[in-house]
Parts: sequence; structure tokens; C-alpha cells
Amino acid sequence: MRAWLSLPLSEAVELRPWKPNPWLLTVVAAAVIGGCLGGLVSLFWARGPLASYEYHLWRWEANTLVDNLFARVGIGPDPGDTAGEIALRNYFRLTSELRAALDSTPPNLPLADTLTSERSAYENDVERLLERYIDEAVTSKGLQRRLPLFNSVALTWPPVDFELTSPPRLLVRSPRNRIERAGDTLLKNDLSLRDIESIEQKSDSNSEVSLVVAIGGLAAYPAIIRDDRDYNSLLDTASHEWVHHYLAFFPLGESWGTGGNSEALNETTANIAGREIGNLIRKAHPVNLPEGEDGRAPAAPAPTVDFNQEMRKLRLEVDGLLAQGKVAEAERTMEDRRQYLAAHGITIRKLNQAYFAFYGTYADSAASSNPIGPKIERAWALTKDVGLFLKVMRDVVSTRDLDAALAKLESAASGK
Repeated sequence: MRAWLSLPLSEAVELRPWKPNPWLLTVVAAAVIGGCLGGLVSLFWARGPLASYEYHLWRWEANTLVDNLFARVGIGPDPGDTAGEIALRNYFRLTSELRAALDSTPPNLPLADTLTSERSAYENDVERLLERYIDEAVTSKGLQRRLPLFNSVALTWPPVDFELTSPPRLLVRSPRNRIERAGDTLLKNDLSLRDIESIEQKSDSNSEVSLVVAIGGLAAYPAIIRDDRDYNSLLDTASHEWVHHYLAFFPLGESWGTGGNSEALNETTANIAGREIGNLIRKAHPVNLPEGEDGRAPAAPAPTVDFNQEMRKLRLEVDGLLAQGKVAEAERTMEDRRQYLAAHGITIRKLNQAYFAFYGTYADSAASSNPIGPKIERAWALTKDVGLFLKVMRDVVSTRDLDAALAKLESAASGK
């Protein structure tokens, strides 16, 4: 049977009934078994040159399993709007103070420890409040699912669940002669600059370059969300990671890691949908956090150049040089531009092919030259509803699929 969207563009989009992958459901239900197996495997698996730096997701899953189960059955904090907003205000005020303490010269570490301890008292309430807000936004856009054997029961799947913490770092590799993610490795989050430089040195070769980057979140379950972001950034990131959880049960999410544009399709879709879920929450639950109490660090002098414009121009220039086989010239150009940006108030530790390979995965960013970015933005412009947008994008696994979906949306918009 065909299912159709009950929205103005319904005739343009054919929906496939939700048929979750039974193996994926089994994996979710058996997280504790996976954690145990991960521990056993790690005891016997060959240790490589980066073994002492690597981050193991199975440990995260195992360590958070009990708390996650308690939260799902209603055991633990569940603040109402008033108590939750008080916790939220205190959490982000302390985050701003913490960032100021760490940004001072020298960093005020005793104060930072005290502020971290104070902030932890509000962490669980903030997590539960924002999880509820995301769930409400998802529900309002028709993204809940009915259980296969109990059609009268609808729920948000997967349930919204994240933890505020320090995410792992990510080692990104790219060939020197083109910009392409050629393998990532999760690393521990407490690496020093000396550790980072050592890892990159070990990973670089005549044919490949690397970069260790900090990430804002990770779509483990529960999702790992960086705890030192401002309110709006944190809200968008938590929503972004839930979108990855949602897409994991549809063709788009299942295509992750299969090559081609799979990562760019997933990340750009999650970027746009996460941002719009955040906008729904800001509209339904407006929170006015004053400057200096919203989680942001103390204001720094404004850059004297436009970062997005400079990065977009550089990306296109580097693409052109690499296409001509001028690898050394492309690398000199990136280093020259890095120094130029530093002189104008924008500090980037390292700018190379791996930098663009990672940030270019988000095809709606200035670091990307991927033409699917504007196409996905166009899909959003034609739907203007995060529920419809995800119902369109969740079945897209290739550029051809995206073009076909856009053709239907454009036809419907023009009344043809």
C-alpha cells in the first residue's frame, strides 16, 4: 500500500511504510551484550601505533547503559518547565564563567574545577528538559512511529537521549592529491597539544595528511554532546544528533560509510533538520539568556575578514590546484591563507586537505564545494517543514535520488 503525505506537497512525495531493519533493532536492544563483547575483543585485538590514544565507543555504551534504562522507564530527574528553566539558566551561566576562567592568562584552574563541580548539579535536569523539548518538536511534525505489532502506540524512535560531556576527538585522514575522507579514528578527549602533534606526525605520509579535530557531538546512544557550547549551539547539536539516530532506521542513514556522497548527504540533512528542530523549540519555549550567561566565552575582538567568504574562496582554489596535480602549491596556498587569517583575528592551528575533507562533509558549509549542498538547501526551501523534509530525505541515498526528489518537489511547487 502506498502512503502519502497529508501536506500541500503530498502529491509530489511517495512515502515508503516504515519497515525498520530487524537486525538494527536487535543491535539497539542488545547494547549491553555489545559492550561486553567489546571488552573481550579489546583484550585480544592487535594494538596499533595509536592504540593508547584511541577512544572505544563500547565503553561509553556500557557505562551509560544503566542510566539510560532508568531514564527510559521514568526513573531519575524530570523537571517541569519552571524548575528546568532555572537549571538551564544556572548551567549556562556557569558555563560562561567556566570558559572565562579557562580563557584567562594563565588559566584559573582552581576556579575552573569549582565551577565544573557547581555546574554538574544542574546537568541532568538540563539534559532531561532539552530531551523533552526535542521530543515535543519531533512529535509536532509527525515524526513519531507506531509500533509494528501495536498500531495504537506511537512513540519517538529512537527516544531522545543525550549526555553533556566532553566528546572524543577525531583523527581525520585525506590523500594529499585530493580532498577526501580516507578513514577516521576516534581518539580520547583529554589529549594534550603534544599528543595531538605526535599522532598527526605518525599518521602523515608522502601520500596522506591528517588532522585531529574537536567535534561538537557524536551520534552514539545516548548521543555525546559537547558541554562547553552556548545554549543555541548545544540545542542545535543535540537535535542534529537525534536526526542521525532517526535516519539510522531508513535508507539514508543505513547508507553511511558506503562511499560516494553518503556522509555529505547524512550530515547536511542532519545540519538543516537539527537547526530547524532547534528553531521550533526556541519558538515554543523562548529562553532569553543575557550575554555572559548563555554559555559563550568572553567576547573576543571581531575578525577583520569574512571567514566564510575566505574559506569558500580557498576551497575552490585548492580544488583547482589539486585537479592540476599541483599538490605542493596547494599546500603552500593553504598555509599562506592560514597565516593571513591569523593576522586578521581567526586562528586555525592547521589547514590542510584533511581539514577540508572533514568540514566539507557538511555540504552547506563554506568549507565544502560539493554541489549537493545547494540541492539539499533547495529541498528544504521547497518543503519548509522539518517533518516533510526528513520524510523526503530519509529515502535519498545518491545524487540521482536527490535530483529525482527535487524534480517532484519543483513540479508540485510550480503546479504542474
